[in-house]
Amino acid sequence: MNTPFSDRLESRIIQAQNPICFGMDPVLNLIPIESSPEEKIKRFYFDILEEMLRRGVQPAVIKPNSAYYESLSIESLIVLKELISAYEAEGMLSILDAKRGDIGKSSAAYAEAAFNVFNASAVTVSPWMGEDSVGPFLNHSASKGVYTLLRTSNKGAEDFQDLVQQNDKATFFAVAQKLIQWDNGNLGAVVGATKPQELEEITRFFVSKNHEIPFLIPGVSIPGVPGGQGGDAQTVFKAIKNAGSKRNFHVFNSSSGLSFAWQATGKPQNYASACVDAIEKLSNSFN
Repeated sequence: MNTPFSDRLESRIIQAQNPICFGMDPVLNLIPIESSPEEKIKRFYFDILEEMLRRGVQPAVIKPNSAYYESLSIESLIVLKELISAYEAEGMLSILDAKRGDIGKSSAAYAEAAFNVFNASAVTVSPWMGEDSVGPFLNHSASKGVYTLLRTSNKGAEDFQDLVQQNDKATFFAVAQKLIQWDNGNLGAVVGATKPQELEEITRFFVSKNHEIPFLIPGVSIPGVPGGQGGDAQTVFKAIKNAGSKRNFHVFNSSSGLSFAWQATGKPQNYASACVDAIEKLSNSFN
């Protein structure tokens, strides 16, 4: 399949009828299952998948953060691979959130792991080492996605991303310009949800260059559900539309707000239905 990732993503969002990215970051003490860590994670996310299929409610995309699995055991990495395979088999695209970035040969090895070992549809990378670091991911496949860190919402982002260049633009706009140069139809960008005005400016930049790329937007909050970084879904969505975006390929990520939505109900035994309820609620907020 040689369809560019951006086109695959747009088709998937239409099929799912929402632009939701389900962040699958397991926190063991929030998983109400008595078993080994690996079995807890496996049962938890397979139960959620079963509930999605039963109710006909799915996110467009899933995004497991590899660190949560790597930090537990080798066996948990096998579970990660099984989860990606199971969710992909039901039509959901997967983004392996690994934030890789190294010299060319190492990047090529990381790309091999993301795309051929874990069989993810996309991976997150750091662009800090430049084109020869990002290139091996982009050149690995004609249809796999590569999301580069562009504008993150963590406090330390100001250390480098906010530095002003000679054109009076922040450094992250210099990164944005490079992304346009590198893009082959598979490149995306990670842009935080907590500053909608800034997100609108970034979107307008790409629109003005007649070269939109898909955004992975973390930090989206669900009203009444714990988790998220405070980015209201409707406000963030409106910011992108206000900037003139014409492509329907941006995805909005919620991790703990979806995975552990049961906390708002006080009924841990209903974790699967609470998660799917939250997906449905978030989906309705976009509509």
